[in-house]
Amino acid sequence: MKLGIKCFIALVVALMASLCVSASDTTTKFKTGPFTGSVDLGMSCDDINISKPVQGEWLSGLSYTGYDVKMCGVYIEFYRYDNPTLDLNANTFGTSITSSLLSSGANKDTISLYDREINSKSGAVGSGYIPKYDYTKYMAGFYVSPKSYCYISIWDNETKMVSALKTINVTEAAT
Repeated sequence: MKLGIKCFIALVVALMASLCVSASDTTTKFKTGPFTGSVDLGMSCDDINISKPVQGEWLSGLSYTGYDVKMCGVYIEFYRYDNPTLDLNANTFGTSITSSLLSSGANKDTISLYDREINSKSGAVGSGYIPKYDYTKYMAGFYVSPKSYCYISIWDNETKMVSALKTINVTEAAT
């Protein structure tokens, strides 16, 4: 009888341990176009919206395809150029992030920018306070490949942005 109780207790402990591991998994996976990724936002997320690809052309004449993923307050944008090869050593994300924050209404004096490796690639992260909405917008940009890059935007949650920066893992299928 004592052996049966010990086995029962061991089974209950094992079951509880597996439930704890499952409950603490906060990694969200996504796929859009040629991009497959995962990110740990520090919370469980079932609210994922993947938009249809959008074809576009910049003023410079470069054609691209845009892919958007929205999940639990995080907006992830991918841009993939049809032809050119991006210089992965030229980190131009700071200028783009500053422009985007200013066009969102960020107070120029509150904008902070930092170069940062994201997804094992050259990138940058920035933030700016937007008084009209009384929140801080966080943005990051990084190269995915010589033909594509990614932007991440998060509103008023620095902890979620830091978690995304540390854990985002994006790959791109060859096309």
